[in-house]
Amino acid sequence: MLVWVWIGLAVLVLCFVAGTAFAALRGLAAYRTLRRVGGELTAGIDGVARDADEIATKLERLAGGTGRLDAALERLRASRARLNVLLEAIAQMRAGIGRIRSVVPRKT
Repeated sequence: MLVWVWIGLAVLVLCFVAGTAFAALRGLAAYRTLRRVGGELTAGIDGVARDADEIATKLERLAGGTGRLDAALERLRASRARLNVLLEAIAQMRAGIGRIRSVVPRKT
């Protein structure tokens, strides 16, 4: 009967050692996975921060270009106003020439 006690104790110790080894291996695998994912996550966050800095730089340049665009649009408006005046003058001249040509006899 003492043999069964020793066999039971051996099974208990074996299960305890196997469970501890299994838990240690799973913990080590989890630790390695966590380190790898942490490194990838850090690299991803660095990439996002770098992209955000680039976007901020581009937005600053865009804001600087907006002033030039406003000035160019103002020049365009002035040019369009001048063009409209000139087109109106040309239309008036054509109308005057048309009236003169209607009076002058044509050569046939």
